[in-house]
Amino acid sequence: MLFANAMGEPVGKGSARACRHALLCDILADFRRAFPDLLFELDEGSATVNAQAFIRGNDRVVRIYGGLAHHAAMNADGLVFALLHEVGHHLSKGGRLAANSELGCECAADRWILAKGAARLRKQTGRTLSIERAVSSIEQLTALAACDRRARKRGPSVCWADHWPRRKHVLVRPEAAPAIPRCYLSEFLRLNQIAQRETTNGCSTSRRQRSRC
Repeated sequence: MLFANAMGEPVGKGSARACRHALLCDILADFRRAFPDLLFELDEGSATVNAQAFIRGNDRVVRIYGGLAHHAAMNADGLVFALLHEVGHHLSKGGRLAANSELGCECAADRWILAKGAARLRKQTGRTLSIERAVSSIEQLTALAACDRRARKRGPSVCWADHWPRRKHVLVRPEAAPAIPRCYLSEFLRLNQIAQRETTNGCSTSRRQRSRC
């Protein structure tokens, strides 16, 4: 997932809607050509302002929801960035999502765009990505509360993709993107889940022991 706390503001009806639909069809056609091993879906009926990468059976899927696809703040570069980010979850190396080790984490997905994704899309289809225009589009889209929230300490390091000002800095300056041997955020969440299970199991064991007395 790419966005949080974003409000839907769709493009107008009539010609504006038709132009956006044509743009989406062209962009998705290019992505299907550049990344033929992935399935790309447009859920126009959903008002969710987001996109998602997930695995369904043997298929690796990228889905963009209608609330994002038709959002008035999204330009072509913003849409391309959103889709590349989700492709990056499937194809990137490095940190993994805590919930699914088969998908790259947020920072790995962003770094893949800068290192490989945008170049592959351009080589296969001729479609280019302006990071500056994409970032501008996302800033208009994302709620201020989500954009400006303070960085949160998550274990041994701060995940730069979890903090919009730092994430924006990395996106517009690719040389600033740190190498990612592993995802500290996902590792912290995984260890936290283990600790919670151990605490729960410990409480259950203690209750059983008391019941025997």
